[in-house]
Amino acid sequence: MRKIDTLLNHNSQLSALTKNVQSHQLLQKFWVAASPQMLSNLSFVGSLINGQLTVYAHSAIVANKIKLTIANLLTQLQNLQQSNPNFRECKVTAIVVKVQVKSHPKVPAKPIRKLSKNASNSLKKLALDLGESPLSNQLNSLASKVSQ
Repeated sequence: MRKIDTLLNHNSQLSALTKNVQSHQLLQKFWVAASPQMLSNLSFVGSLINGQLTVYAHSAIVANKIKLTIANLLTQLQNLQQSNPNFRECKVTAIVVKVQVKSHPKVPAKPIRKLSKNASNSLKKLALDLGESPLSNQLNSLASKVSQ
């Protein structure tokens, strides 16, 4: 762990990146501590610039809930900023809410599998041997999926 810390602290670019990540984590902790659990689980902090806290909600419903409670949330954030020494530098005067919908990658369509003629004939023969039954009907249905 010491080697990583040494590497992060001696490289100026990595040091700046580390400070940026730490400040973002502090902002996220600040938001989680001040907002109700339901809102903090469904939203995350983007940035704090000139007293304006940008919060990203996972859906429009959550964004509307945050907008409805902005006055209460601002009071909570300001009280927390005054009472907790860890959050002294987090001075929030406004909250901007944006919707950041998570995208779900499309599942590729499964290719339709086809049977060979030989396999189809074997299934039809087995269905005939079974007689009239639900299983023979399913086997006949499966046997009709022959590759061409």
